[in-house]
Amino acid sequence: SIRTGKCKRTLEGHTGPVLCLQLHSKTLLSGSVDKTIKIWNVSTGECVRTLTGHNDAVTCLQFQNILQDPEEILPPAPGCRRRGPSCDCTSIAPRRIISGSLDSNLKFWDMNSGTCVSTLDWTRSEGHTGVIRCLQADSWRIVSAADDRTLKLWNIVTEQRLATLRDHTDGVTCFQFSDYVLVSGSYDKTV
Repeated sequence: SIRTGKCKRTLEGHTGPVLCLQLHSKTLLSGSVDKTIKIWNVSTGECVRTLTGHNDAVTCLQFQNILQDPEEILPPAPGCRRRGPSCDCTSIAPRRIISGSLDSNLKFWDMNSGTCVSTLDWTRSEGHTGVIRCLQADSWRIVSAADDRTLKLWNIVTEQRLATLRDHTDGVTCFQFSDYVLVSGSYDKTV
């Protein structure tokens, strides 16, 4: 509890250290050195599903919202009179999960079935050749960063690589992006 400072619940189930978390409403994702992603119901503490498929530790993950039609952003928040693309107060439930790993792959997972629906790797997709350290997605693109000293931008729907940024001299450890700027940090001690 943020108010009391006391732990309300401990979720157990991974067999290795937990490296990353992502929360949406009452659903929590956790990625671990045990090579799995667990989907948790925060209200009950139950592990709803365990996703397997990475060949090494899961280092980063994120819920993915797919918006192919702006009108599917429904329903609006209570009190909102706008609909569709003009409404900025809506929320949609995620449909997929994106994960990155020490195995240098990005994987896309179906939330309902728990299956891996696709993998972006170096040989087939011009993916990363080093450990993926972080990723971030918005409604139309994914950015991933890795120890191979690159950031890669991907189309979230087609999963095609849009660009590779190569300005660091060592692994990229973190980044943030918006519609107008992408800022990254690296082991090379630069931002």
